[in-house]
Amino acid sequence: MLGQRLRLQKPNIYIAPNGLSVLRDLDEGIFAQVANSGYPVSHFELKSAHGWSLARIGATNGRDPELHTVLIGRHRLWECLRRHVPDDAILDRKAVVGIGYTEDQKPVVEFADGSPGLEADLVIGADGAKSAVKRYVTGNGTVDNHPAIFDGLVGVGGFISSSYLSDEEPHGRMTVTFGSHGFFGYAPSTTTAPTQLPHSAERIVPKGDEAVWWSTYECKDLPDTRNFNQVDIRRQLQKRHAGWKDPVIRKIVDEAAVESIYPTWIMPDLPTWHARGVVLIGDAAHAMQPSSGQGASQGLEDAQILSMLLAHCLEKYHSQSAPHAGGQMPAAMREAVEQASKEYFETRKPRVKQITDRAKQMGDMKRKKGVVEEWFTYLILWIIGKLPVDSYTRQIFNDLPVHEARKMIEKDKTPVAIHRS
Repeated sequence: MLGQRLRLQKPNIYIAPNGLSVLRDLDEGIFAQVANSGYPVSHFELKSAHGWSLARIGATNGRDPELHTVLIGRHRLWECLRRHVPDDAILDRKAVVGIGYTEDQKPVVEFADGSPGLEADLVIGADGAKSAVKRYVTGNGTVDNHPAIFDGLVGVGGFISSSYLSDEEPHGRMTVTFGSHGFFGYAPSTTTAPTQLPHSAERIVPKGDEAVWWSTYECKDLPDTRNFNQVDIRRQLQKRHAGWKDPVIRKIVDEAAVESIYPTWIMPDLPTWHARGVVLIGDAAHAMQPSSGQGASQGLEDAQILSMLLAHCLEKYHSQSAPHAGGQMPAAMREAVEQASKEYFETRKPRVKQITDRAKQMGDMKRKKGVVEEWFTYLILWIIGKLPVDSYTRQIFNDLPVHEARKMIEKDKTPVAIHRS
């Protein structure tokens, strides 16, 4: 699997209940560490720049046992996962420049330092929105026919002391505020609660020492993320949120430093996520608006469904190819990988598209607005808050693709085709 090196990115990430369910299926220990390394969020408080509370949206799956959304620093999440990967399982950390193919069409990973390529039965591109692997799936290997798109939104943010937040801050709340010049969010990112899984509705989750904030705004031109004027960016931040009524926002804007900016990259609708022994997962296949709150969780779902389908197809391959060794197994292996990749794409695409479309609608609310648009946004959010249940959120959290994959596997009695010469 080819993945991104750890580098400076947006400081926080949401793991929604559906993403936590994947971690729990994978390993209870990983699930527990991730759940307890961040801040369990029970609800989102949606507010206007004028200080009015517009809606309260649940961030749990609403079931027993109840799973919260976890707000966690990206590096902290990486540490939790890396702890469970043996050092000898990491074969190489070299930069990848391309993918070649052997005479019998097996993919070969090619490295930037010119060292011998690594032959593989399957290459998984988990290398983000600007994936180098993608051009071998949707392009000709040289040109990326479907490059990531800068969607005109930019974020700034960072970690701060939780003392910036009110001592009366309700437990489990993430505050998100919409206005005419963008969006602002903040929440604790750690808790002082004893180590235990955050799946009890009655659990009290006091804030820890650390909190996180972020501000998103519209920017027509792609900013230079390496060379920018920090003083100017901070001045713009203060100007955008001047007059916003939330005292926490005012304090953060007045005092917090701005060290990084984060353009939002989204993926166009790809015609496929797999080709010739290469498959894409996560942002490489479907980078979406951060407004979805589902980027990490959808990547986790991808990994789970692909691994389940691969295991199933390869099991059929082994059971039916063993008696026919001697030149037949490689062809059957490729067909098993191709079948699993095809089923993975067909299973995952509709759910990802639904989430991507919804995220775009929410992302558009973060753009610059006139007076009428601003008040219309408030009206829509107020109406959403009056609905008895956020059916979309509950559906995403509870209608898990793993159930569909299990049913598919149970019904699949068709053997993998084996070509014999």
